[in-house]
Amino acid sequence: MSQQQPTLRGLYYEFAIDKYEGRYWNTNGYGCAVVASIGYEGAWAAYIGGCPPESEDEGLKFVAAHGAKLSEKDAQHFFPELASMPYRP
Repeated sequence: MSQQQPTLRGLYYEFAIDKYEGRYWNTNGYGCAVVASIGYEGAWAAYIGGCPPESEDEGLKFVAAHGAKLSEKDAQHFFPELASMPYRP
C-alpha cells in the first residue's frame, strides 16, 4: 500500500511535496506564470517568469524549472497559504 502525501489546500491550489502549483496567464500569445513548489525537506520556494504559450501545464513546468526565484516576501504575496512553512534559501 502506498503512503499518501500530505496536501495543503488553498484558494486555487492543492500543494503537496515534490509538486508545483501556480497561476498562468496568456495575453496576446505570450505566457506568464508564478509557481510555488514544496521540496522533500518541507521548505518551499516560488518562481516567476515568461513561458511558452502552448499550454498552462507546459508554462508552469517551464517556470518551475527556469523562472526567477521570488523573495520570501513576494512569494508570500502570491501564496499566503504557505507562509507558515520555511522558505527555501
